[in-house]
Amino acid sequence: MTGAGPARIEALNALMLIRGGGTVGEVLAKRTQIGRLSPADRSLMTQIVYGVLRNQRYLDAWLAPFVRGELEPVVRDILRMGLFQLGFLDRVPPYAIVDAAVEQTKNVSPRATGMVNAILRRAPNKRPQNLPLAVEFSHPDWLVERWQKRFGSDTTRRILVINNEIPPLTLRVNLLKTPRQAVLEELRCEGTHAEGSEYIPEAIRVSGSFWLEDWSAFHMGLITVQDESSMLATWILDPHGGENIIDLTAGLGGKTGHILERTKGQARVTALDVSSVRLNLLKQNMDRLGFAGYLTLKEADARIWAREHPHEFDRVLLDAPCSNLGVLRRRSDARWKKQEENLKEHQKLQQELLEAALILARPGGIIVYSTCSTEPEETIGVVERILTLHGNAHVEKASSYLPSAAFDDFIVDDNILLLPGDLGMDGFFISRLRT
Repeated sequence: MTGAGPARIEALNALMLIRGGGTVGEVLAKRTQIGRLSPADRSLMTQIVYGVLRNQRYLDAWLAPFVRGELEPVVRDILRMGLFQLGFLDRVPPYAIVDAAVEQTKNVSPRATGMVNAILRRAPNKRPQNLPLAVEFSHPDWLVERWQKRFGSDTTRRILVINNEIPPLTLRVNLLKTPRQAVLEELRCEGTHAEGSEYIPEAIRVSGSFWLEDWSAFHMGLITVQDESSMLATWILDPHGGENIIDLTAGLGGKTGHILERTKGQARVTALDVSSVRLNLLKQNMDRLGFAGYLTLKEADARIWAREHPHEFDRVLLDAPCSNLGVLRRRSDARWKKQEENLKEHQKLQQELLEAALILARPGGIIVYSTCSTEPEETIGVVERILTLHGNAHVEKASSYLPSAAFDDFIVDDNILLLPGDLGMDGFFISRLRT
């Protein structure tokens, strides 16, 4: 495709790949590399892709009065992109947005060129009004109805607004290598707006356009991307040097690295994951942080591996796979990939993994269970079920291990539950158990 500008070309490519099942983060990283985009074009591409995904139902409602019959998916994406730019961004003049969309359509579906031109010239003056809440904020009906029953209309609207905002980039400073203030000063020298977190001493919030991969501090292992609510899992685990600790579903190693930083590399840490691809990426991250020689990697199903290694660990961290419904502002595509029945499916796996964590923990050991979901089936429901089955386990007060008294307002039955936007953070649930 030519004539539409590299940012729009790669945005359309990305949306097509995401529609085919790709995750937004992985797709954007790939298209940025393939397209060799300038910083300005990377920023615009990212804005368009996330904007379309966050506002998809609203954009379709905006289109609906002007469309007769079915649209080709690629044409619909071109129209969504155009309307998003016209309605939500002011960087590009309207005439240029329309011209770019028309040129793009010529390359993928020439017969639709006249229709795209007509719609994008007429639609801006006829934005939809009085839409249902789920359509206005582009969330699934079932999820909005669920939240309204659980939280009421005001809190639900607040969550929906938060989910459609651009979240800050949150960095965790490796305090073993540098003080937080030094990183803040370097960011500000680069012209980037950044401020230290009020709640977590190693966290920094960055706003505006900022490309981590271009920054030497990232490659030197001085910082890691991680939301503050996710950092709390390691705080509540409270790891110490000399202990035997396992990150049970380690993923890319965000929490593994945090454990190693908190223990100054003096704990015996195992990172376990079922995916060799994720473990290879985790190893790269630990190399960057300087911890590659300080941990053991295990590729295994935790539910099976635990039976072969009972009571070996002082502390077990289980950040369980979940629906991601607490982090929809970051994973905009996830809202369209989940149904309510998926919560029960997640719950079954989460309970099995927590059972495995109990097997791995020594008597008197600590288990931290966390998810980036706030739904009862995936959070307190999992913990309560396990406590019912294992009378020797009990919940300890999470508040005793948190870095700020501000978190006290979000303690529920000794666990911490943050809804999306609370203290400016992602939605998260964390429970600390002792066997």
